[in-house]
Amino acid sequence: MGKSSNMNNNITKPLPGGVSLQLYNSADETIFESAGKWLYPLFEVEDYLHAMAFKAADIFLHDRIAGRAAASLISRMGFRRCFIDTISVPALEVFERYGVNCGYNQLVDKIECRTEDLITNEMDLDHVYRMLRKRAGRLQGIDLEIKELEAGYDGKKILKGLNIRMRAGDQLVIAGDNGTGKSTMLKTLIGRLQPFSGEIILGGMPQARVKKIPSPVGYVNQSIKQTEFPITAEEVVSLGLLGQKLSKSESEYQIEVSMRRTGCFHLAGRNINTLSGGEKQRVSLARCLAQKAGLILMDEPTSFLDRESKDEFLDVLTHVVRSHMPTILLVSHDHEWVERLGWPVKTLKDGVLCSTC
Repeated sequence: MGKSSNMNNNITKPLPGGVSLQLYNSADETIFESAGKWLYPLFEVEDYLHAMAFKAADIFLHDRIAGRAAASLISRMGFRRCFIDTISVPALEVFERYGVNCGYNQLVDKIECRTEDLITNEMDLDHVYRMLRKRAGRLQGIDLEIKELEAGYDGKKILKGLNIRMRAGDQLVIAGDNGTGKSTMLKTLIGRLQPFSGEIILGGMPQARVKKIPSPVGYVNQSIKQTEFPITAEEVVSLGLLGQKLSKSESEYQIEVSMRRTGCFHLAGRNINTLSGGEKQRVSLARCLAQKAGLILMDEPTSFLDRESKDEFLDVLTHVVRSHMPTILLVSHDHEWVERLGWPVKTLKDGVLCSTC
């Protein structure tokens, strides 16, 4: 047996029948358990940690079986200690590489699962995570394809044969001077403008056939406008749940998880009018997550933010991309911030996109 000497016997006992995973707090008390199969219990753990604002490093994880895929997820979440009843040699190598103290009962050469064969030594944890989320059906992003789109106002053509293709989970920044068509593009994508010609395909389906509520497209404007009636940040986020048939407890859970993911849960009861620009952007992004938007459109999200708020929003956006992997199309003229963001950039000029202009 490979149990580490500093592990309490109470948390290394065989898991109860029907239970595939448990979490324990510092007092060795069970705080979470799952009876799920494959890697789903670990994705449930990820949601639980966000909902409860717990740090994985402070919690002990006990899993029934772990191959390289499970070890990669456990390491990426930040667990420092775990116990696995049956573990593979590749999984143990992953734990050693990322400094996870792992005990076990049985060591095997390999876990017989097709997923294990898809992971190579060249993949980093983010690459593995993306692949596993996709295989689990938890990759939030959807494909976006724009074909020869022509659109504008009052018969004036502004977009002249626009073409964009994004895979699920991709991110892209559209830069360009004022008046080049960035706003026209966004308004057409969210359905506020009807295109003159061309196609918009969302998740493999023509835009006209996509269900409007809940829409797969989320929108983050430059800033949430002042309202004449009192509405809290939590109520703004709840708008993302329209059309979803959820119980009260399920709705409350989704709102809390979404707000915690963007670091704004502490603002839940605040009037939206009293929030700073950066706080409002976090709330808007949380609304998109609650909506389960597969495509998030962002219109100059840093326009009204100071340097500190830009830094904070950069961190939040980076975290959301890593953990949720939505498809994001962002319009911005903030060159310094976009450079730090590190996403691919294309420039809109004369109604068409180019990579070098």
